[in-house]
Amino acid sequence: LKRSAPTSTAAPPWCADAAIGRMAPKAKPPEEPVEEPPEEPPPPPEPTEDEVTELSTGLQLPLRGLDVGRIWALGEDYGAQAVLLSELLSLEEAWPSATQRQIACDLYMYNLSHSKAMCLTQRQAAVFHAIMARVLDLMRCPNTSQQAAPKDMPCDTAKGFKEFQQLLLDHSVSSPPDRLDIFRVSEAKLLTDFASVTLFKHFLLYQFCTNCEQEVQTLRVRRTIQRPLPPPDLAGARHRPRPKGWKLKSQGLGQDGVGGGGSQGAPEGSGEADMDADGGAANATSRDLPEGSLEGAVEGVGAEAVEDVSPEEQEINRLVSEKLAEKERELEAKLAEREEAFLQKFAAKQEEAKAGKKK
Repeated sequence: LKRSAPTSTAAPPWCADAAIGRMAPKAKPPEEPVEEPPEEPPPPPEPTEDEVTELSTGLQLPLRGLDVGRIWALGEDYGAQAVLLSELLSLEEAWPSATQRQIACDLYMYNLSHSKAMCLTQRQAAVFHAIMARVLDLMRCPNTSQQAAPKDMPCDTAKGFKEFQQLLLDHSVSSPPDRLDIFRVSEAKLLTDFASVTLFKHFLLYQFCTNCEQEVQTLRVRRTIQRPLPPPDLAGARHRPRPKGWKLKSQGLGQDGVGGGGSQGAPEGSGEADMDADGGAANATSRDLPEGSLEGAVEGVGAEAVEDVSPEEQEINRLVSEKLAEKERELEAKLAEREEAFLQKFAAKQEEAKAGKKK
């Protein structure tokens, strides 16, 4: 077998010339990224009833239902409630005067407290607060002078109550969007009674306090206080002798063994009442009395006490007794004189009656 020659794989010359004349393909331009439209954020959730700040009736709610719940959560800590209420309503800006701010805060606190006592919901309490705040705003007349009479005020009691009545009616009847049934009829009546005996009963007083600044008058007085005298020196004290009329109260009780000299009826060997240096009898103790005599003494006088009366007191008692006796004699004389005049008048009446019968 003959080996065949290897075949050449080289390209013909004309193919090389063609390759040299051919141009390389152009590079494609970079593709620009297509911007996709941004996704629209989801709409915010609709506020709940306790988050609403304005009703469809046009009533603005200074306090939301959530705010009322925060105030009620403080329980009976009225100081903390007042601080939180002032922050939520910005009372320092609305009422620059401290006295007027305290009056408005107290009124709002009473309204919320009464709403809680009526078992109203947080939303109902917020609406009632908004109604009362609207009426209180009607009372304010910043440009009114302090000497203005109530009749010169732009808002009087009738106008204020009419506004309150209309607002309460708009939120007690179901006719949306102009009217909402937030309160029942029974609740509206109770709220009307509460407003009548609080705000509208003292309407002129609230109107005066919210428009006129409280006058403060400071008076400074200097008083001289006398320094008390020092106590007397006890080293120079003297013994005060008992008066001659001094005696035991138990003397003269009878035959119980205590009266008289204090030794009658006492058994032999029993202690007699000792005599002191002034000649007076000392108190007899229970050991010096026979059996049963102590009970008689207690029943008679209650206790064996010493009656110490000074001569000055005796003189005073004598004068008082004489004065009382004199007054008693005067009264008896007047009574006798009146009785005699009455008897004479009665006898004259009887004679007139007899004379009339004879005629």
